[in-house]
Formats: sequence, structure tokens, C-alpha cells
Amino acid sequence: MGKTFTSEHSYDTVIRRMKMVIPAMVLCMIGDYCIGAEPKGSEVIGIMSTGWLTISDLRIGISNLFGAIGSVMYAIGALEFISFLLYRAKSLTSRADRTWVKLYTTGLGLGCVSFMYFHISCGELIHHFNVLYDVTGGDTSVIDGAWKRLFMTEAIPYVVFFAAFDLMTTVAWAALIAKKIIPVSKWWILAAPLITAGIGTALDFLPLPFSGVNAGFETIGWMLMFVCGIRYVKSEMTKEGA
Repeated sequence: MGKTFTSEHSYDTVIRRMKMVIPAMVLCMIGDYCIGAEPKGSEVIGIMSTGWLTISDLRIGISNLFGAIGSVMYAIGALEFISFLLYRAKSLTSRADRTWVKLYTTGLGLGCVSFMYFHISCGELIHHFNVLYDVTGGDTSVIDGAWKRLFMTEAIPYVVFFAAFDLMTTVAWAALIAKKIIPVSKWWILAAPLITAGIGTALDFLPLPFSGVNAGFETIGWMLMFVCGIRYVKSEMTKEGA
């Protein structure tokens, strides 16, 4: 009694499934650092890096596996959060507020179908470079053209998916928090994925013995959004005396 907010969902179910996103993002973060950490001062070749040569096939394989498992776990929690937010949106009187909720849930939903692709693509582009380097004996002039040819088949979906699920989610999340549609502290705006990614990029300028400290920071943003979302759902449950 009191634990059901629709005929199909309960607060307990929503919270339990949303909690799956936290370990999911931890797995994805491990995967991020498996392919993102490289020696400081690596030579840049176009958008490639000689530091990628230090990333073994095993690291890329682990990254792909953890990213795949994390993506499935994320989808389970995200779909439940989407259902909850869309149900809550029905009670919003402002059309603009309902639109922000729809944009945010669209971003979360696109993550369900694109996280695995995006994560594995990152690892495979590094793997392509490493294989080409071995095959050509390190001839960077040949590698550059061959790698770009491989990348171009992925470039459009790579960029479009990134803009769709990351940029849309970041902007919509900031609006939900700033407008108090999700009534939490405005500090939670910092949990937006591209904001946490920016923080990580700034940290990468520190004199650390390796590059790529920023690799997992976007994923941290996705995790923190769900930490905040769980707190929000719990507060709504408390209000209704569930």
C-alpha cells in the first residue's frame, strides 16, 4: 500500500533497478581507463597517439567486455527511471518543463542503444592503429591514411550518437535541476556528463605521470545523475508515505 506509483511500477522496483547503474558505471569506468590511460608526452599523429601502442589487446578486450556488461546493466536502470520521469511529467503544468523531461529521457534512452557501440568503437579505433603500426612497421604516413579510412565508416554515427545522448542529456539535465523540475540542490548540475568530462580534462593538465585522467569522468557524470535520481525517487516515495 503506497509503494505503487502506477499500476505497473513500484518505488521499490524503480530504486532497485536504478541502483544497478552505479556498478554498471564503475565497470564502464574501468573500461574507460583500460583504453584511456597512456604515458605522458606521447606523440600525437593527427587525432591518433603513439601512447596507444602501450595499450595491449588484453586491455582493449577487458574494456569491451566491461563496457558491454555495464551497458546492459545501465539500460535496465535507465528504462525504469525514464518510466518514472515520464509518469511524473504528466503532473507538470508547464509545457516547457514537460519538454525538458522528454528531452532528458530521450537522452537516457539513446544511451541504452548506443553506449555499447560507442564504448567498443573507441577501443577498436585504438586497436586498428596498433595493428596497422605492426603491419606497416611503424610507417606513420601509411597508417594515417589507412586509419582515417577505417574511422570514416564510423565517424557519422560516432559523432551523431555522441551529440544525441551526451549533449542532449547534459543540457536537459542542467535545465531540470536549474528549473527545480527535479527539486534538488543546484550543485547537482555539475553531475551532467559533459561538465564532469570538462572537469576531468582540466585535471589532465596536472603534472601526473600519465595522460588520460579524464577518461572516466564522463562516465562519473552518468553515475552521479543516477545517484541524484535515486535520492529524488526516494524523496517522492517519502512524500507519499510509501
